[in-house]
Amino acid sequence: MRILLPPSETKKKGGEPHLGPFTLSFPVQDLARRELMIPLEKLCRDNQDEAARVLKLGPKSVGELANNVFTSAPVMPAIDRYRGVLFSATNASNWTLDQRRWAGNHVFIHSALWGIVSSMDQIPNYRLSHDTRLDGHPLASFWGNQLSMAVTDMAADDWVLDARSSGYRELAPIPDNIPSYYLEVVSKNGGKALNHFNKIHKGELVAALVADSPALDIAHDFVDWAGQHGLSVTLVGNQARLAV
Repeated sequence: MRILLPPSETKKKGGEPHLGPFTLSFPVQDLARRELMIPLEKLCRDNQDEAARVLKLGPKSVGELANNVFTSAPVMPAIDRYRGVLFSATNASNWTLDQRRWAGNHVFIHSALWGIVSSMDQIPNYRLSHDTRLDGHPLASFWGNQLSMAVTDMAADDWVLDARSSGYRELAPIPDNIPSYYLEVVSKNGGKALNHFNKIHKGELVAALVADSPALDIAHDFVDWAGQHGLSVTLVGNQARLAV
């Protein structure tokens, strides 16, 4: 089982000192990473008004431009860097060493800047979204097929539970030859998709999986595991529906 999460706009500051190039999982993406990082840093350093417009930052958020200066930027594990609702619900700060090792091999995050990374990859703070146009070009033009190759490497002949938002799924669809299910959080009463609380429940699901660190070789094993842990998951087409 491989779990693929979206990133969050909210990120924790600080981290451990770092010098030199970033060493991240799936180096097949390194060319696109550099081709995004270099112009992004230059834009934020040399033309802050334009950078704020491109990154859709209001007056209260313009200070985030400083996050896109990567030389000697401190780093921390991706699961700790992101601070949105989903990530807060994972309770990652309380994971044991063994649980963090399991997460490093099974929980991955799709970053607009770094591509597909392990939850334990050391990343700096940054500001970039899936719908940003850099130098007038959509991010897809920078990534080419590198994201697809990274997803294939990530899957490693396993199956993928895709918990990403639609924008990130469109930026890097799961290749058809990889067994995958999109995680949909729905209400127990009527099965309607939940919007406001879906991130919390996705995060809590990750927390439960990491706490148990199970071996779930196929999606039906995941359904059985969920039932044993008081969770209701059904497979409907290409969706894994979590009813809450």
